[in-house]
Amino acid sequence: MTTISSGSRQAPSEHRAELTERVFELGPLLKRLFGAGLYRELRDELQSVTIHQLTALGHLKSGSVTMRELAKDLDVSESSATAVTDRLVRQGLVERQSDPTDRRVVRLALSPAGSTLVGRLDEAAATKMGEVLAALTDTQLEQLIDILETLAVSPASDRCTSRHGGVTR
Repeated sequence: MTTISSGSRQAPSEHRAELTERVFELGPLLKRLFGAGLYRELRDELQSVTIHQLTALGHLKSGSVTMRELAKDLDVSESSATAVTDRLVRQGLVERQSDPTDRRVVRLALSPAGSTLVGRLDEAAATKMGEVLAALTDTQLEQLIDILETLAVSPASDRCTSRHGGVTR
C-alpha cells in the first residue's frame, strides 16, 4: 500500500502520478466496502440471477426498452442481450410487450416481480451506502459529492454517461 505525503517536494507530474496510483489502489477496497454483504438479505431471491442479469434489470427500472436499446446500454451484441433477456423472462422478472406505435417492435419491461426485486436491491444498496458513508463528517460527505459531480461532468465521463443515462447535477 502506497502512502502519499502531502508535504513532499516532488515535481507536480510525479506527485499527480502517485496520487492517481493511490486512487487506483483504493479501487478494490471501495468495491469491497460498498459491495460487502449487500445481497446477503436477498440471497434466496438472487440465487439464480447473474451479475449480467442484475445489470440488465437495473437498465429496465427506468422504463421499457427495445432489445437493441438494451444491447447498446449493456455494451453487448443483440444476441447476448437476447440470451440474458430470455433467462430473465423465464425467471418471471422481465416481460416482453408489444410496442403500441409499431407492432413489429417488442419492448422489454420489468415484470411486477422484477420491479419488486429491483426495489429491494435499491433499498439494500441505499442502506449499505448509508452505513459506509457514516464514517464521513458532513463536510467530508459534501466534498465527496462535489468530487463525484465534477467527475460526472468531466469530458472523460462523456463516453460512459452517454451510454448509461448520465448524471444530473
